[in-house]
Amino acid sequence: MIRRVSAILRLFGPDRALISVDDIVQALDISPASAYRYAADMVEAGLLSRLSGRYRLGMKIIELEYLISTGDPIIAAASDLMAELAQAAGGDVLLCNMYDQTLVNVAHVSAGKPIVLHYSKGLPMPLFRGSQAHVVLAFMERRRLKRLYEAALENPARRHDALDMGADWTEFSRKLRQVRKQGHYISRGELDPGITGVAAPVFSDDEILGSLVIVHDQADMAKADEAELARLTMAAAQRLSDRVRGVAVT
Repeated sequence: MIRRVSAILRLFGPDRALISVDDIVQALDISPASAYRYAADMVEAGLLSRLSGRYRLGMKIIELEYLISTGDPIIAAASDLMAELAQAAGGDVLLCNMYDQTLVNVAHVSAGKPIVLHYSKGLPMPLFRGSQAHVVLAFMERRRLKRLYEAALENPARRHDALDMGADWTEFSRKLRQVRKQGHYISRGELDPGITGVAAPVFSDDEILGSLVIVHDQADMAKADEAELARLTMAAAQRLSDRVRGVAVT
């Protein structure tokens, strides 16, 4: 049941605000009667809302977003650290989390005028491109990482990015070992033209939770600046990891 509800919610996207019963039928490979029942249950739960014979996301989603933005313990633990880092770095700071095979920025702090980013808060990001992705993958459990890489090679939407990181598993894993050794990754224009991202890992116990990243306009960057931003980001990410461990035991 949960997987089917999740599959229905995944039908929505930046360019798809409304779905139909036919969309549900095709996505789940079920009968129209079953699709209507799922939709009706989700409407009752507030996850969908009817609109002129189709469905939009329900108001429960907004309620949940409010609870996350105001009460999530990880975002709360990161809030002042992100503000401090943004001021020290003179750029924007984002907190990225991962669930299943999805990376998403969950918090965004600006020191001044916000940098315009394509992958803003809440929009799923590429799994094999960008500073956040490199850091999360580098510290992922090896068997899980290999499954993700092999699956990406069979997925037309991810194959190109995965091969850019490594033409085979040996090259791919070697590159990520180097990222792990450095403790950070610097991307230059990988997600947004002219934008540099410097990311470091955030942990929950010994498991990778996500990453903390500074983003800066490349026109204002120099190699010396990158080294200092990497130092600042790794220090803040370590402090956040320590806080997350404290949250977990309270």
